[in-house]
Amino acid sequence: MITVAERKKIAKLVLTTHDTTVIEKIKSLVFPGAKAHETAVKKYNKEIDEAVKQIRAGKYFTQDEADTLLAEWEKE
Repeated sequence: MITVAERKKIAKLVLTTHDTTVIEKIKSLVFPGAKAHETAVKKYNKEIDEAVKQIRAGKYFTQDEADTLLAEWEKE
């Protein structure tokens, strides 16, 4: 069982540390889904960046082309 003194030491560490590694490790223990969320956001942002590059390079479908493709897929 954790004592009040131990909890105070942990709280003090969290409140006074400037070491981001310590904070990240504590977050991963307390909020296990936080890392997964962070990873998903990074992946999402990367996909957006790649999509913007494709659009700027002229590699995209117009709405009419997309509608035609969708109609073809629906037939299959």
